[in-house]
Amino acid sequence: MHRRTSLRMGPLRFRDPVLLCGVLYGLLLFDASGFLRTGLLAAFLHEWGHILVYCAQQRRFPVIEVTLTGFCMRLGRAELSPAQRFRLAAAGPAVNIALAGVWAVLLSRQATVRGSAFWAANLLTGAFNLLPVPPLDGAQMLASAAQLRAQKKSARNDCKNLHFRVK
Repeated sequence: MHRRTSLRMGPLRFRDPVLLCGVLYGLLLFDASGFLRTGLLAAFLHEWGHILVYCAQQRRFPVIEVTLTGFCMRLGRAELSPAQRFRLAAAGPAVNIALAGVWAVLLSRQATVRGSAFWAANLLTGAFNLLPVPPLDGAQMLASAAQLRAQKKSARNDCKNLHFRVK
């Protein structure tokens, strides 16, 4: 039976680090075009969008779990309001869409293969993460928006239940 190993380095937690490094090494070894590196950079920048918003909201660095399937931010006992959760989920795709916009302007001046790959990687990473499928950012945003709407609706209903008489 395989026992999961974990390596912790400060706020970073690596799950199955030997397997992770081996698979990453093999993939990068055969990435002659560099497109995998570009995609990994777009994913890395996406996660940093989440991390920066978390640090701004909570005033501390989150625990980041690195696995074969990507990065995962462990919120632990952090109490986040629906609005904070929405901003946190929207930060990653916002970074990718903003970078794609900047690169689109730069590519209009001088198109390069690497620049086009970076533009496409950011556009695809941002758009993919907006899908409303758990655990992607789109599902998190949808759930937070539904909570916000329910809170606003219940607040409006509380005001409607009060009866005022004017004499």
